[in-house]
Amino acid sequence: MGATGTGKSRLSVDLATHFRGEIINSNKMQVYNGLDIVTNKITRAKKQGVRHYLQGEIEPDSEFKAEDFCHKSIVYIEFFLKT
Repeated sequence: MGATGTGKSRLSVDLATHFRGEIINSNKMQVYNGLDIVTNKITRAKKQGVRHYLQGEIEPDSEFKAEDFCHKSIVYIEFFLKT
């Protein structure tokens, strides 16, 4: 957690590339599709090929609750552990 522009995304990409991992995005606004500028989503180039789950997957007009986020995260984590 931290203020915008402090390097959180850069750190996550650096860690993911070092440990050959993937990222589950936990920004409550970045899960919505089409809000790239408003939420300062990381660009494709800055992702360096690291997959970002839950980034832009949900339509803005849908109800996406914390419970939904937890369920989707568990699905992804279980997938990662199997591969």
